[in-house]
Amino acid sequence: GSYFFLAEIICDLPLVYDDPIRDHCGTCRKCIDACPTEAISPEGYFLDASKCISYLTIELREAIPAAFQGKMDNWMFGCDVCQEVCPWNRFSRRHAEPAFEPHPDLLAMTKGDWVELTEEVFGAVFRKSAVKRTRFAGLKRNIAFLQSGSQD
Repeated sequence: GSYFFLAEIICDLPLVYDDPIRDHCGTCRKCIDACPTEAISPEGYFLDASKCISYLTIELREAIPAAFQGKMDNWMFGCDVCQEVCPWNRFSRRHAEPAFEPHPDLLAMTKGDWVELTEEVFGAVFRKSAVKRTRFAGLKRNIAFLQSGSQD
């Protein structure tokens, strides 16, 4: 499937190259058709990061463009829609790494808790989390953006 962690090793050792990964997608378009912001090219194998919810909610430092209003579901940090619909991911196994489990307080948070999120709670709940990458201000921006398009 397409669930994996990206990492890199910097070294000066000679390495043996392996073969490129074969195309297992065939005519499948599930990720292309499911992407709420149309970030994946209809031809496949090309992602326009400037349209990707993961980019918009994690890496983008400016305001999220209004063109994405109503297209982000409830994704306030990242997005896994393309991962969730990939047929190959049904073969993936759940990780066994305790450090990747969500903070217990996170699981108990309500919509109101998210809206009222303080920097102190952010620091405590996401202390050892990748969510820190977007910073407190970025997460609050994302929450406000989702709220501005909410019908309730």
